[in-house]
Formats: sequence, structure tokens, C-alpha cells
Amino acid sequence: MIAAFLPLAAIALLGALLRHFIPGMEQTRQSMNKLVLYVFLPALVFRTVMDGTISRLFLEIPALAATGTLACLAVGFLVFHFLPIPGPTKGAMMLGAAFGNVTYLGLPVLLGIFPGQADQVSEVSVLFEVTKSSLNLTLGAMIAIAYGSQEPITFRRTAYEALKLPPLWALLVAILWKLSGIPCPAMVMDTASILAVAVSGIMMLSLGMALRFSATKLMALAIPVSAIKLAFAPFVVSLAVGPFGVSGVYSNAAILEAAMPSQLLSFIIAGKFKLDEETLAFVIMVDTILAFVTLPLVRTLLLAT
Repeated sequence: MIAAFLPLAAIALLGALLRHFIPGMEQTRQSMNKLVLYVFLPALVFRTVMDGTISRLFLEIPALAATGTLACLAVGFLVFHFLPIPGPTKGAMMLGAAFGNVTYLGLPVLLGIFPGQADQVSEVSVLFEVTKSSLNLTLGAMIAIAYGSQEPITFRRTAYEALKLPPLWALLVAILWKLSGIPCPAMVMDTASILAVAVSGIMMLSLGMALRFSATKLMALAIPVSAIKLAFAPFVVSLAVGPFGVSGVYSNAAILEAAMPSQLLSFIIAGKFKLDEETLAFVIMVDTILAFVTLPLVRTLLLAT
């Protein structure tokens, strides 16, 4: 486990150093994220689905991801809604507690832990990403609007944001292609594979570049957010894998994905709808660092069962 984490930590540290010592790295990071979102991640999604087989997992894994997310949102509401803190901070903490970093950190971690089962864990990561990002851009955006900008909430608007996700379109194209029975040209698969290989390194570098420290009086909120995201979420998913019929490496990968720290997309949504970006940035930094301690613990518990 340590051997899997050290290279990832080194790449994230490199990203943090680049941000600290080279001016303008934030703009570079945003450009990198766009490339990942519009090119590299869709390529990974397409290749993963085309290499696999269409099965019940395409329903079971998203159901697991949604179960963990909704449970965390419910607990986050009970914890943060009634605290004497500003509304924008309440909404930001709910997003931080519910939505996990399942590809930028999750995919490299899974590939490091299960190097011999890359196709299976990539499939889990892809399905978690599509599910969580779609929920974050719809349900998460509604929460952000309610606690932040307080604009009129419309289903059409939030659904449109989710439908703009390129990985979602790559998933649909790959599924339809597989179901059609038409062979995929080797050149297309080779191109997608080359692009997909770059995903993990770029994601970890971007993650390191995104971490920033800004002390505020609300920094203590990182404790309940981390407890919900890093401990409660994998516990819920671990209870759900049996009833959903998920087992083996898929079960372990799903529980580890549930244990990932806060999703960076939440920070983007927070900025767009006037939530407390400053506190959320600190919380994401804290629970991402804590994840390097809690994830090995979750992995150890999985091995013990």
C-alpha cells in the first residue's frame, strides 16, 4: 500500500511546488483540467468500456456510488444545516462531505493497489466518476444555489450541466458501440489507450497544484467533513455491496472509491454559486492529506475481512 502511495504523493508534491514557485500555475492547472475533462478522461472511459463487457455492474456500481453519496448528503445536512455558521459555508461543507475525488486521486490509487486488475478497477473508477459528477452538477448545484446564490432552481438548468459532461457522452458512445457488435478499429483503441495512460499522472499533478492553505476561523469544520467523507462513506458502501451483489475486486475498489477525499469539482461549483470557497479549499486540502492515512486503514480492514 505504501509503495502505491509514495509515487502519487511525490507527483502531488511536485504539483504543489510548481504552484508555489512558478507564477501563473493556477491558470495552467485550469487548462490541464479542461484537457483531462474533454480529452484524456473521455478516452479512458471509452477504452475501459470497450475493453470490458456490458454487465450488471453498469447498474450496480453507479447504485453503490449514489447510495454512498446520498447517505453522506443526508448526514452532512443534519450536521451542518443546524450549526451557527453562514449559509454559504453550510452548503460548501455539504458538498465537501458528500462528493469524492474518485478519478483524480481514486484512479491512481486503485491502479497502484491492484496493478494486475487494472481493467476492473478502471471500470469501477469510471462508473463512480460519471455517477458522482452527474449528481454533483445536478443535486450538488441545487444545494449550492439554495445556500449560496439563491437563484431560481430549475431541473432543466441543472440537468443541462450534467449532460455537458464529456465522460458521460464517451460512456454512452462506448456502450452503444459495444451493443452494436461492430468491431472497434485498432487505431481508435490504440489512440484511446495512449491518451488514457496519461490520466493518472496529470490528475495527481493537478491535485497537488490545487491544494492551498488559507487559515480561517472555520477551519475546524474540516474535522466533521473528513469524518463523513473518509470514514462514514466507505462504511455505508461496505454495507451496501452485499445487497447490491457486488463482490471481489469490484467490491474492494468500490469501498476504496467511497473513502476518497472531497471532489475538486465541488470547489468549482462553490465558486460558481457563491458558496464559501475559502473554507472549502482548506477542507479539501486537509481531508486529501488525511486520506493518505485513512485509505491504508480502509485497505487493511478490507484485507482482514
